[in-house]
Formats: sequence, C-alpha cells, structure tokens
Amino acid sequence: LSLQQTIDIKILNVRSEDQTEVLEEMGNYLYDNGYVKETFTNAVIEREKKYPTGLEIPTAVNVALPHADIEHVKKEALVIAAPKKAVKFKRMDAPDKDVDVGIILMPVINDPEGYVRFLSKLTLLIQKKEFVELVKGKKCNEIATSISEQYPK
Repeated sequence: LSLQQTIDIKILNVRSEDQTEVLEEMGNYLYDNGYVKETFTNAVIEREKKYPTGLEIPTAVNVALPHADIEHVKKEALVIAAPKKAVKFKRMDAPDKDVDVGIILMPVINDPEGYVRFLSKLTLLIQKKEFVELVKGKKCNEIATSISEQYPK
C-alpha cells in the first residue's frame, strides 16, 4: 500500500469452511466491486498453493494473508474475514504443516513494494498486545481501525 494513500478496508462475512471456497468468496466480492481483474481469484488460489500464507500466532487466533500479484489488481483494498469455523491453511514458515486460521486478511495491492510495506506494518501490529487481543476476539471492525491507523490520511 502506498504510504500516501488511504486504504479501503472491507469486512466480509464468509460462509465457507474450505480454503478454496473462502478465497473464491473473497475474490468474487472484490471482482464484483471493481477492485480486481477477473484473473485475481484464481491467481490467489494458485499462489497460496506455492507460497502458503498461514501464520501461527500462539497467543491469539491464527491469521492468513492470501494475496495475488499486482497485475491482477485494479484498486487497492484490504478485505478482513472471520469465518465462523476455522479454515485450514498451510503455514508460511512450515508449508508442509496446516494451521487453523480464524482471521483472513487479504491485501489487494497494486504497488510493487506495497506487500513488503503492508507485511512489515502488520508484523509490528501483531507484536502489540492490544492488536493480538482484537484478533483473539475476532473484532473485525477494531482490527480494520487498527490497520487503517497505519496509513495516514
């Protein structure tokens, strides 16, 4: 995300419990609302197979950060989803292991350095006790506020 930009943060209630279906739900929402190209959803699913994004957070709820490369994006956003039941993702740090994910953060970024910036800011947030408590409580609105505060108006 460009530092000078504000970010559209959308909270999505996903019904699926299967990783592919959840990613399709999120991707379809983004496509239907003009954020991404038709290729986006499939690109996210394929990228997740090669480069898993599940993060185990022992003190909170596990998080996944599925995304696609910038050529699939029209305008930037962040979609936050808290599935009713945990969704299995492969771990980023141990791709052969599963992790049950309770919060999915899907950054939709069209700036080549945007993902690095987003992940570094998120890494700092995850280290803050207050943010971890929001994740633990699956408080999507507060998570959105906390993330948006990282991007100046």
